[in-house]
Amino acid sequence: MPLCSGPAVPHCVLSKARPLGAGLALLPALLLPLPWAATARAEGQHAYDRENAQEILETCAGCHGKDAQGGGDGEYPRLAGMPERYIARQLRAFKSRTRINIPMYQYATERELPEPDVLDIARLISGLELITQMPDLPAETSAYQRLLVAGRVFNIRRAEGDVERGRELFEDTCEECHGEQGFGDEDEATPPLAGQYTEYLRRQIGLYRSGDRKHEDMDEVVVELTDAEFDDVFAWLSTRDD
Repeated sequence: MPLCSGPAVPHCVLSKARPLGAGLALLPALLLPLPWAATARAEGQHAYDRENAQEILETCAGCHGKDAQGGGDGEYPRLAGMPERYIARQLRAFKSRTRINIPMYQYATERELPEPDVLDIARLISGLELITQMPDLPAETSAYQRLLVAGRVFNIRRAEGDVERGRELFEDTCEECHGEQGFGDEDEATPPLAGQYTEYLRRQIGLYRSGDRKHEDMDEVVVELTDAEFDDVFAWLSTRDD
């Protein structure tokens, strides 16, 4: 159930039969570099610039937090630890306006966020880890330092719903893409749902239902599950980062 997977990307391209002349007419276009091929080349040749990524993160932090932990109880999603290729794909979708997000308009442009910047910030954010419980600190740690550390502890607030039923629904409809425990799949670049704000997830379901967000797999899921069943799934997901 790729909630944040951006525009649909078909798994295969089926060509309809057409007259030979039409096929020959298309030949010059087929010889042109495809956008995804150019992107793959750029990724393979890119030299990661961590300093540049840190500067970009300072801009992102205004909404998504200095640790990319998100905020506003889901007004801004948690980005830390998302798959690198997933982050890059969403940024490209924002730039091309194939995924609509008004707050991102001023940042997701070729001038403000060229492809090397996309690759740098995607690499940095994907490697950020959030702490989910208070660590053991040395006895001499000051109260102020303890307070600072406590403020960085990240947990999703428990959502209302039938947790056990949510687990079953997740196994049936979401696990194949988003992993057994909801933590996504790095190899497939599918985002984690566990550890994400419930209100953000709920808002994305609304966008898929309205057609404002597109993904071929989600078109089926949002029809298959009711709002109450999604609430149960969210309830189960909210327990995964405890």
